[in-house]
Amino acid sequence: MLTKRFSFAKSTERDFKTPLLLKCGKDIIFENSKEIILEREVIREILYPASVGQREIKIEEDFYLIPNINDLLRNAREFVDYTIKIREKYGYGAIFYAPGVPANLYPILFYLGYDVFDDCMEKIKCYNLWGESENCKGTSDIIFQMALNAFKENRLRELVEGIPDNKSQEILRYLDLKYQEKQEMFYPSYIPSLNAVSLLSLHRPDIVRWQKRLKERYKKPAYGKYLLLIPCSARKPYSESKSHKTMRKYTKSTMHEVILTSPLGIVPRELEMIYPAKNYDIPVIGHWYEEEKKMIREMLSWYLEKFSYEGIISYLPESMKFLEDILRAHGATMIWDMNLEKLAEETKKLDCRVPWHEVMKENFSSIARFQFSCCDDFSGVKIQGRFPRVDIKKGKSRYFGFDIKRGMLTLAESSARELLKEKKYVVEIDDFYPEGDVFAVGIMNASGEIREGDEVAIVHNGELRAWGIARMNSYDMIHEKRGKAIKVRDRIRQ
Repeated sequence: MLTKRFSFAKSTERDFKTPLLLKCGKDIIFENSKEIILEREVIREILYPASVGQREIKIEEDFYLIPNINDLLRNAREFVDYTIKIREKYGYGAIFYAPGVPANLYPILFYLGYDVFDDCMEKIKCYNLWGESENCKGTSDIIFQMALNAFKENRLRELVEGIPDNKSQEILRYLDLKYQEKQEMFYPSYIPSLNAVSLLSLHRPDIVRWQKRLKERYKKPAYGKYLLLIPCSARKPYSESKSHKTMRKYTKSTMHEVILTSPLGIVPRELEMIYPAKNYDIPVIGHWYEEEKKMIREMLSWYLEKFSYEGIISYLPESMKFLEDILRAHGATMIWDMNLEKLAEETKKLDCRVPWHEVMKENFSSIARFQFSCCDDFSGVKIQGRFPRVDIKKGKSRYFGFDIKRGMLTLAESSARELLKEKKYVVEIDDFYPEGDVFAVGIMNASGEIREGDEVAIVHNGELRAWGIARMNSYDMIHEKRGKAIKVRDRIRQ
């Protein structure tokens, strides 16, 4: 049974739990010509060198030993290609055992989707996170536990990004380069925090997803007559930071605010509470690396070319003057010395005032479009309460709620029916009316865009039955036969 997933890494429960570190002489026993793993005799056929052909060894149903791994690891690209190939062959829920790999590769192989390891190499050589070493017996347990703890805390990506081992970095970089979409399929839509610890964070699947969704789903709000470009802040959401509160006091017109930052690129103000905008942290030293400059320049150029404004004011620090040519080309008024009086003077000239309730309505419409790629018709919508504790009604019915912690809209019956109409974020179940949570065994199909943490509509043959939060991505909903798939928030009463 699948219990947790992050990227290709997962934890499962059967008669043993994974991830698992096997002990040579205890969990792995050699008797004459027999090899016994977890009391299971391994039947080996003739094994060929990796260069000739790779033959996975089936230990039992959905449990495979992958031989010749150390030979395959000589070429990181071929190893990653092979791993994804056999994942597609056996399924992303199958258990893969990587025998005899050195301990320093546990984290990256776990991230890549291997589930079972052993400490056999420690009997021959000694390894720590830097690779082969001396006088470090027992590090297999330590490194395995580090990987396991990082996984439990949703920090496995941070761990593998920071490992100072060339082979680990080769695997990660190639994985990001070629298999970005496959990784993203197994990334949750929300985790409590994201630490962008290195330039490799620019290629994290959840960061790339953010930028892709902006380009595919985002539209600037109707009140966005004038654009104000501003820097990020250490505190999230930005609007709660001292610097942004101060800027607001000196902004004398209704402006559409867009924040420029790394590793996300751009964050429209109305999306600042959505993961990962509210949840990321990054080391700040007042210096921009070339990769960051390139990414921000590309995102800003895309944005200004797609969306037009009657006026643009740039209120950015001098460290961001690498954007000056782009801003000048789009006629922006530039304030580089962070002069608040100048900000007040320039924004006052615009003399634009939009009622706050109209701003709020447009902002929530943007969130709906970004989150669902639909449900953004907010004509006739009324927003009750004070942000962020609001209730969104359409006519007399509740249309959405708002989850402050996750920065996401929560479904009600009318918005769930809208998802069903649009055939997005829909889970098809067998013919039953959920009395509690929905488990994988009862799911017949699911929309391909669903990720763990998404709001989903639960239906049968075109009939809305319930709605709630996905606890699995769409792939696992369809292929797993056990485990909680959806936490039901509410349902249609019979």
